[in-house]
Amino acid sequence: MGLKIGLFGKKLEANMGGSLQSLVQSLEHHGTDIYVFEDFYALIREKIKFAVEPKLFGRCIDKDLQLDFLLSIGGDGTLLKTVALLGNYKIPIVGVNMGHLGFLTTISSGNVEGFVSELMNGNYTIEERGMLHVEYNGEERFVLNEVDLHRDKPLTLLSTDVFVDGEFLATYSGDGLIVATPTGSTAYSLSCGGPILTPNSNCFVLTPIAVHTLTFRPIIVPDTSNIRLVTHSKTDTMCLGLDSDSIIVPSNTVLNIRKEDFGIKLVRMDKQNFYSALRDKLMWGIDKRL
Repeated sequence: MGLKIGLFGKKLEANMGGSLQSLVQSLEHHGTDIYVFEDFYALIREKIKFAVEPKLFGRCIDKDLQLDFLLSIGGDGTLLKTVALLGNYKIPIVGVNMGHLGFLTTISSGNVEGFVSELMNGNYTIEERGMLHVEYNGEERFVLNEVDLHRDKPLTLLSTDVFVDGEFLATYSGDGLIVATPTGSTAYSLSCGGPILTPNSNCFVLTPIAVHTLTFRPIIVPDTSNIRLVTHSKTDTMCLGLDSDSIIVPSNTVLNIRKEDFGIKLVRMDKQNFYSALRDKLMWGIDKRL
């Protein structure tokens, strides 16, 4: 009996059609049972041909679905949406990069046939990635990359009191503050001067955004920490970022952040690892003068 593989995506760009068709044909060639996210299927049904009509799944995944893998078709933003969809379901995610950078994704659109063969032959490893649990204003969310607070109006300061395990750390005043996981350390935090953390670092990083005090630098804390953020500003609202979601909240919002009780599974093909991704996708250590 073939594997049960799901396809998830948010859009179908003009340059994605050929690669997606090749992916579907390769999966069918290997006898897989294909499931497609219903909103994604509505976008591709007129452009992608299936030998057998695929089964569909929705925003509330049935516990009995039991997919062997879920393929995220797009870039890193799509993969973050895939994580939000899965939640606590222990389905390994395979990122198929049809975007730009695709740091979290596993394969490029030009190598889908070879990837499917490797997947069927078991030539892959699964990385466990931790996440953040966030509580604010009676809401609870989980994120893979980061929680970020930033001002939503120009020419204003956002001040954030930071407490770690009940101990006062400091008040950060500037454009905002990021709390990132090791996975998120190569995203927004990195662009703001934060350090790169390996996926198994067991820590979080707090990175200020355009802080107005030169003595502030990013700080790393254990992932066993309970982080409390108390914000205040001269404006009534601020922007709260939760991975790829951005919402406006009152400026006096209090956030409680800890490690989520569950994580996710990311598939890496053989010969791929975090360090090869740094070299290949972030040009780590490459001298452009040569």
